[in-house]
Amino acid sequence: MERTAFSNWKRLISYLRPYRWWVTAAVIGTFIGNIFAVAIPWIIGQVVGEGIAEGDAQFMLLAGLGMVGLGIMRGLMGFLARYFGEKLSHFAAYDIRNEVYDKVQNLQFSYHDNSRVGTIVTRSIGDVNELQRYFAFGLMDSLNIAVLVIGTLAVMFYTSPLLATIAILPLIPLVVLSRDFALSVGPMWRQIMERTQTLSNHIQENAIGAQVVRAFAREEHEISRFGEQNAKLFDDFMALISRWANFLPISSFIAAVSTVLVLLAGGWMERGGLNGVDVATVVAFNGYILQMTNPLRFLGFAILLTTQAVSSSDRVFEILDEEINIKSKSDAVQPPEFRGEVRFENVTFRYEGEKNPALENITFDAQPGEVVGIIGATGSGKSSLINLLPRFYDVQDGQICIDGVDVRDMDLSSLRQHIGIVMQTSLLFSATIAENIAFGHPDASQERIEAAAKAASAHNFIVDFENGYDTIVGERGVTLSGGQRQRVAIARALLLNPRILILDDSTSSVDTRTEHHIQQALAHLMEGRTTFIIAQRLTSVIEADKILVLEEGKIVERGTHEQLIEQGGTYAEIYELQMEDQDRVRAQEAFEGSLNITQDEGIRSTQEFRQLARTIGGD
Repeated sequence: MERTAFSNWKRLISYLRPYRWWVTAAVIGTFIGNIFAVAIPWIIGQVVGEGIAEGDAQFMLLAGLGMVGLGIMRGLMGFLARYFGEKLSHFAAYDIRNEVYDKVQNLQFSYHDNSRVGTIVTRSIGDVNELQRYFAFGLMDSLNIAVLVIGTLAVMFYTSPLLATIAILPLIPLVVLSRDFALSVGPMWRQIMERTQTLSNHIQENAIGAQVVRAFAREEHEISRFGEQNAKLFDDFMALISRWANFLPISSFIAAVSTVLVLLAGGWMERGGLNGVDVATVVAFNGYILQMTNPLRFLGFAILLTTQAVSSSDRVFEILDEEINIKSKSDAVQPPEFRGEVRFENVTFRYEGEKNPALENITFDAQPGEVVGIIGATGSGKSSLINLLPRFYDVQDGQICIDGVDVRDMDLSSLRQHIGIVMQTSLLFSATIAENIAFGHPDASQERIEAAAKAASAHNFIVDFENGYDTIVGERGVTLSGGQRQRVAIARALLLNPRILILDDSTSSVDTRTEHHIQQALAHLMEGRTTFIIAQRLTSVIEADKILVLEEGKIVERGTHEQLIEQGGTYAEIYELQMEDQDRVRAQEAFEGSLNITQDEGIRSTQEFRQLARTIGGD
């Protein structure tokens, strides 16, 4: 459905429905407060017309006390309206922010491939803050203005229709002016938010790429780029302020013209005794006009907040209206037993917006307990292939089955809980090492966490920290080395006790000895499980039960290490380039290193490896 300014506004207001009692309290406070406000000019008129003209001191005293009482009651009602209005604004913003975050968490990877982090942050925080400001001020104050103006005009027309008509004549151009103002500031505010989003993206990219910027001595260049964008944002804000600043004095002038007309026409009508107008009526009408002056002056700000909210809501709703393409079906299957038998059948996959397929007619199978190695040049489709297994993306043709069931027919959460993944770039969260390892199983015992760390060759360096497993690793794990982050990520995957394990070049950040030790541990820990290993180093896949060689999204060779060497194809060429001359030396170093590391970790036998596996699994 196409989004319009009005449909966005209606949808925005719908977020107040869960808090209808608070809305009712705020509206009642607004209505009663304005009833008191409308009564005050009438009392002043009576004071002038009767109290002063007739010298009735007692009447003036009673009128004064009445005005004090009305002022107190109006203040209490104003407090009620403002208090509940503020609460409403924060709860509505809370709900919207949670909804946006929930949607972002569930959107498919293709959405994140085409979106920038700064854009999502700006819309989730900056735009939602604008919506909160609208609920607190724009909406409630617009309601207050409407009630006060309508109530005042009703009393004026009831008292003297002719004088009321003369008084409101200048308000007609104000309505036209307000409409033009609203139409002009809407696009201006959207451009401001786009500029803010650009700055947010720039800051985010430079914060992540700080090392690259400094390594190439591009600090001044980046500062200049940021300054240019910041200057454009400044100019946009100044243009908006100028537009608003022009509107305010014009609205005030119109209100002043209305006051002059009331005094002139009212005085003339009072002298001629027309339409029942007397001194009290003229004074009261003057008070009504002055009472409407401030709301009318604030009208520009209320319009500005409304147009800002509509523009920001459109940007927020762009995220909320994004279709989730990868999700569980209503009749999704939850296999009672997950064995880990995997089969790719004529799988073809193409990324969104790409002309050529990333994978084409891929067919192979992997039995429980098998290790499948996947190698190929950069861009050959290795990561694309394993990203299809947990349904980070869906295939366009063919199917992927686990235990004979198409992954698209499985419950998504259940599917991913049985797949442990260690990415090439391991992201850790700003939390303790223990919390990072237990990310997939927050209730895991300390014993299981340590068993997973030992299996990933991470226990020793962890306990060397002053706070051990309670050490905070910092944002993205920056306080750890690349190899340490990778081993923590492997421990995190192992703690899931998965039936399928995916290692996407996961040992690229560790040395040869540690890599050999991790492989030795995995060989025992993954018995009976299906493992996929993407690797640049052939040492990682030599012992695999089958090796797939990819080129341009197709499997060009498959077999064991020995079979592929005999074929003399691409795999044999890679082997010759990487290993032939140093095979013995590396194997010897890895063997000696594994003995040393194994002794350090306190793992000396297959039996102890299997005991670790039982501990990780919670047995």
